[in-house]
Amino acid sequence: MAADPTGQELNIGERVDYTRAYLPAAQRERYEQKLREATEQALALATGDYGPLGNAVERWWRAARLEDRGGESWQRQKRLVEEGRWDELFPGPGRDVDEVVEELLR
Repeated sequence: MAADPTGQELNIGERVDYTRAYLPAAQRERYEQKLREATEQALALATGDYGPLGNAVERWWRAARLEDRGGESWQRQKRLVEEGRWDELFPGPGRDVDEVVEELLR
């Protein structure tokens, strides 16, 4: 399954289908659970606010797109994370959080 060749955005149902097709099996159960929770929340509120459902679909759809189209670089990064090889993924010294916040506030 791919995006519409005309370049049109996929609707929410198409994004759910795409995500199911391309999300790794190890993550699919968690995705389905988050999707159920967001759907139940939207229905329980009865306010017509489907924002949380849309957000959940969008987040997981983006993850599925990375799996589908991320290429060799993404696969390498994913493998490094899975193997806990953080120094190779983020070489060099880490930055102090307080220092970064101060920099941003200047």
